[in-house]
Amino acid sequence: MKQVSYKYNNISKDVLPYIRHMEQVEDNRERLHELSNHWNTLSLLSQLGDAGVNMSRIKNNFTELSFELINHLAIELLNKNIDEMDFKAQVAVDIMIRNLFERTADIGFLATDDDIRAFLLKNDTKYSTHYNDDLEIIKERFKEYVKKYSVYFDIVLMSPKGEILANLDDELTLSKSKDSIIDEVLNTSGEYVETFKYHDFLPKEKKSLVYSYKVTKSNEEGSEIIGILSLCFKFQDEMKQIFSNLINKDKKEAILLLDHEGTVIATSDKYQIPLGAELEIVLNDNYKLISFGGVDYICKSNKTTGYQGFFGLEWYGHVMIPISHAFAQEDEESFEISEELLLSILQNGKQFSEALKNIPKQANSIQKSLNRAIWNGTINQGSTTSNKQFSKALMLEIRQTGQDTKSIIGSSIANLTKTIILGDSVFYADLIVDIMDRNLYERANDCRWWALTSDFQKILAKDSIGMDDVLRMNEILEYINDLYTVYTNIFIYDKHGYIKATSNPDERHLLGKRVSKNFVTQTLGLSDSSKYAVSDFEASEYYDNKHTYIYNAAIKNEENVVGGIGLVFDSEVQFKNMIQESLPKNVDGTTKNGVFATLATKNMQIISSTNEKHQIGQYLDIDSSYFNLQSGESTSEIIIYDDKYYALGVKCSKGYREYKSVQDDYVNDVYSFFFSYICDKSEAVYKKDDNFSPKTDVVFEKGSKSIDIATFMIANQWLGIDTKHVVETVSATELKTTIKIDKDHHFKGTVIYNEKAVMVIDIQKFLQEKDVEEYQEIVIIKYGEHDTYMGILVNSLGIIAEVADDNVNQLHNEIIGAGTLIDSLVFPSGDNPGKDVLSILSLDKIMTELISPEYSKLIHKQVMR
Repeated sequence: MKQVSYKYNNISKDVLPYIRHMEQVEDNRERLHELSNHWNTLSLLSQLGDAGVNMSRIKNNFTELSFELINHLAIELLNKNIDEMDFKAQVAVDIMIRNLFERTADIGFLATDDDIRAFLLKNDTKYSTHYNDDLEIIKERFKEYVKKYSVYFDIVLMSPKGEILANLDDELTLSKSKDSIIDEVLNTSGEYVETFKYHDFLPKEKKSLVYSYKVTKSNEEGSEIIGILSLCFKFQDEMKQIFSNLINKDKKEAILLLDHEGTVIATSDKYQIPLGAELEIVLNDNYKLISFGGVDYICKSNKTTGYQGFFGLEWYGHVMIPISHAFAQEDEESFEISEELLLSILQNGKQFSEALKNIPKQANSIQKSLNRAIWNGTINQGSTTSNKQFSKALMLEIRQTGQDTKSIIGSSIANLTKTIILGDSVFYADLIVDIMDRNLYERANDCRWWALTSDFQKILAKDSIGMDDVLRMNEILEYINDLYTVYTNIFIYDKHGYIKATSNPDERHLLGKRVSKNFVTQTLGLSDSSKYAVSDFEASEYYDNKHTYIYNAAIKNEENVVGGIGLVFDSEVQFKNMIQESLPKNVDGTTKNGVFATLATKNMQIISSTNEKHQIGQYLDIDSSYFNLQSGESTSEIIIYDDKYYALGVKCSKGYREYKSVQDDYVNDVYSFFFSYICDKSEAVYKKDDNFSPKTDVVFEKGSKSIDIATFMIANQWLGIDTKHVVETVSATELKTTIKIDKDHHFKGTVIYNEKAVMVIDIQKFLQEKDVEEYQEIVIIKYGEHDTYMGILVNSLGIIAEVADDNVNQLHNEIIGAGTLIDSLVFPSGDNPGKDVLSILSLDKIMTELISPEYSKLIHKQVMR
């Protein structure tokens, strides 16, 4: 990846146009740049003060890592925005296509309506005898239809010659249409005609989306065409609804729908990107930087994936975000999660690149090198530095600057990890529940419209319903159910709740049985045709004893309720499909690994799930606080579920149009839970990788005479050696094991120091300690008259403590015996002298008991493992 220079940083060429607009990246860059300047000052002071620390390599390493961090932050932030744009462009067009698929079913069904056929057969022109009386009746029927199916603003009925016989717009003066759809409808072999253009019978609309079809005398093939029916869709209104669910106002983004030529046919912001604007369709690129109206935009387009084989017209979802607002910081979710856990998740999550995982590892490695250099420098300065206090202060400042640098890197990577993990979790939860609400809106419409079927009203009003009546109702229901396959059965019941007809021949055994359910009582008590009733989500004998919803509407004859219609929704199949179709997909169309979603009721009952463990009808085992979300509210966080870490997005349904709105009597909050697997809980165990953990709160008394103690940790014991015996420390990675050694033997190998092989030993088991973590350092000490070198493996380095001579408390062998390598203790000053006691190792005991060939005294006093 080609890199370019940007404000002293080397960054990817791809992010150069955007990085200056990334506020959080710029904040980190400025902080790291300030620290870089501080490193320069410390490096110079280190040289002038003869501190014994070579800062150049460490400073350069931190600088290079800072460059890498800034580059990754910018790349990941850009990728996050592109992913969101891609998602929104796809959803904008796909949601519309799903909606329009329903419209194709509507026009096909309504064109076979008996009342419309009867009107046309009696009124082939406006000049027929009973036209005016019949017109008012058919217009009332049209009004009822658009009340139920509120996605339409008009219904136009024409003769085959284009004479307008009925419509809802009383201001229309046109008597005969010459629109091109007339010929299209009369000559089509398809099931509908879909047009988006100017229609002469809708003169107020520059462009309108209309679904048209021929009305024939009967359903038989080749039946005479007696009229043309057009359903006029609320296109701009529907796009406004879709855009409102997707738009991020902070980013000033524009979400659009483009036609096949790239012309804007719907816009979320007409002042920014107006209707009719001609734009480039960005399909083959992940994104593109395009200038429009003097403003630079990041752009992305997507074509529809279709729905059940329906692709509509050649339209594209398109998102444009001004580059100046594209990376506006969003409010973070308020849940608590530690930086350490996020970094641990980063190391174990499969969705993170190796390059990203390596940044905190590199920061730790550099910090170790710095800590080692400071520790060694502090030891060396004891004998060589003339200004000891200055050097100590400098060492502390170097150490603090290193920790500050690592802290910035750690917090930046942790926040980035959180951003990547949560990603689109709420988007997917929202998409699932939005698709559900839109689907169930249609179910509420269906039951209310079909309840207005004239034959149902007339038959149920009879004192006695004969077999011919039953067969007629069965026939109508079968025809409906063949077209609307989301129902397993549709049944008609009388005013006493007895089933009189069913659509499913396999359910005819229900005829004559009484439905003794609360939803029937509610239905029979409905006052007008705009109301409906829905069963609870429960196991039903009308759905093979499985859980479902049954949608109901009252059937009225004039003002009297004479019965009801019940629609048995195929919940198991349909809800599963809604979820499955909404989950993120791979390029080949398969669902991405590690994701699943669950729909649940307010009382935590599972409606559907793509997780086999979440059985329908059971209760979702999750924190109940999520169910406190109110209509339309959402949240996301990282949770432990089933001993795994997941990114969780939760959304409470808010309805669609009038369905479950404040005007609707029906209240039923449904919660969508989207889970995206991160890693197993057992994998995300944070292992602190900082081998310089000075006990800064420990203060030792100082006297006129004092000694410097080099301290370190072996397992849980804080140990020290007089600095006059310490040469320096080297990384434990330098250890060489060239011969086979018993794993329980304390001799662990050698390290090359000053071109000599130095023996390295492990004294942990002789301190009555168990292994707690791998060794990080080898402290090299000198002993004997000839300054022989020896290495001791330690877990981490500590401070170089200045201790008063008389504060060193010797241990007497006659009291403690020979079973220890400790020869003295140092207690800190203060109110709690027993806190953080420093144990001083005896080199004589180590030499006598472990190094000399005749050692034998301690070898059997090991901790049992």
